[in-house]
Amino acid sequence: MKKIDSLEYGTFIWFIIRSCFVVTTSGILLLNCQEDAWICIILGIILGLFPSFIYNKIKKKFPDDNIFQINENVFKSFGKLINLIISLSVLLLGILIFWILITFITTQFLYTTPPFIVGIFLITPIIYINTKNLKTIGRVSIFCFYITVTFAIIIIAGLFKEINIDNLKPFLYHTPGNIIYSTLIFICYSILPLFLLTVIPKNKIKNYKTKTNFLFYLLGTLSLLNLMFFNITIFGINLATLYEYSSFHLLKRVDIFEIIDRIETILTIEWILGLIIILSLIVYFLKKYYTQISKKENKKKENIFIILSSLIILIISSFIFKTHGSSTIFFKGPSLIIYFITFLIIPFITLIKSFHIQNNPC
Repeated sequence: MKKIDSLEYGTFIWFIIRSCFVVTTSGILLLNCQEDAWICIILGIILGLFPSFIYNKIKKKFPDDNIFQINENVFKSFGKLINLIISLSVLLLGILIFWILITFITTQFLYTTPPFIVGIFLITPIIYINTKNLKTIGRVSIFCFYITVTFAIIIIAGLFKEINIDNLKPFLYHTPGNIIYSTLIFICYSILPLFLLTVIPKNKIKNYKTKTNFLFYLLGTLSLLNLMFFNITIFGINLATLYEYSSFHLLKRVDIFEIIDRIETILTIEWILGLIIILSLIVYFLKKYYTQISKKENKKKENIFIILSSLIILIISSFIFKTHGSSTIFFKGPSLIIYFITFLIIPFITLIKSFHIQNNPC
């Protein structure tokens, strides 16, 4: 496997953190905590350092191995079952994110186009990228990152004059329990998916630096805090919770010195690109699982597996949820439990057990 640059790896962190927020998580936080939603993000940024520390520690302890190899080394034969469980969880994450992407596009732009047709066009580049290598995903991610940052600057410049700080009041209106629950939702969909990067061995990343990763972590999470700040201070909580995609409607207010106006469709591209990047990483994760169970690399068979796994994501995402209400219930309940177990508890146990093995090699 060709090595990727630390900058490419950093952009993976950026896109993973931002992927689910705009279309799903932000709406849930606004409905749950209203004016206090920004507090949940701040708490999530702080508490999210714990799972990030776990993933980083695992990488440093097993620099030549991916998470599948690590699990089999640590748990022996039981590691194969753990690998299957986390792979199914990642597959589910891919299905959920692809559903998010298709639903957003079909409800906001392609109203009369069948979701399955839209899905075919979206899954094709993901398949193509994964038939190459991780370096290709990294190059695409770098390109998309520069586009995203450019658009982010445009958005901030266009919305800054609309801010009304009074809309943040009242502070701490909701109960601590509600705020903590919403914080866990933020961590689940913006921080825990960083687990995907454990599939990339540390020694396959040029100039791997914890400080660089932490910088991208801060950039990604603070960009979400900034977006939530804009949602509340510009719309006010009543209007923000009324919109299904409040962040998208926020873009309709972007106006650069009254010269650039009504560019929300162009700016939305950066969200779509971000979802495609994380979906590419999910398919790559599943491909490495296939390589692990087959015990050897076979380019032709791997490509067939990429196509099959992508088709599974496409087909199931087309009918997994009948209504937005059912999707919200799933995101706030079963999905939350699944990812805290597979993306936090299992890696934590892996890390603890690896120390035990080191101290007791016999």
